[in-house]
Amino acid sequence: MGFKEIRRLAIQAVQQGRVQHEARGEIDEKNLLLMGGVTTVQVVQLLSSCRGNQYSSSFHHLVPGIVVHIFKPEVKLGLKRERWYVKFYVLEPDVWFISVHRSNRE
Repeated sequence: MGFKEIRRLAIQAVQQGRVQHEARGEIDEKNLLLMGGVTTVQVVQLLSSCRGNQYSSSFHHLVPGIVVHIFKPEVKLGLKRERWYVKFYVLEPDVWFISVHRSNRE
């Protein structure tokens, strides 16, 4: 599945409430969607603003065969650009979020 298709699938799942969250350390900092720091509407905006060169994928570090999708959109806030990191995988019919947070990289 390519960038546009996985983005469309993820946006549709978020809009339909088919969202799960993977347990992990630092969840209060790394998954702002779960913790209420961002809304599903904001996640859709982040995914929608992402370009193909801001996307990558790799296999899950613990579960072979599961593809993890990484989106690194940049959002303009006034004169400043803010980088984000959105990481998830798909287990139909849901999207499982690992991370939704601002990136520390400048």
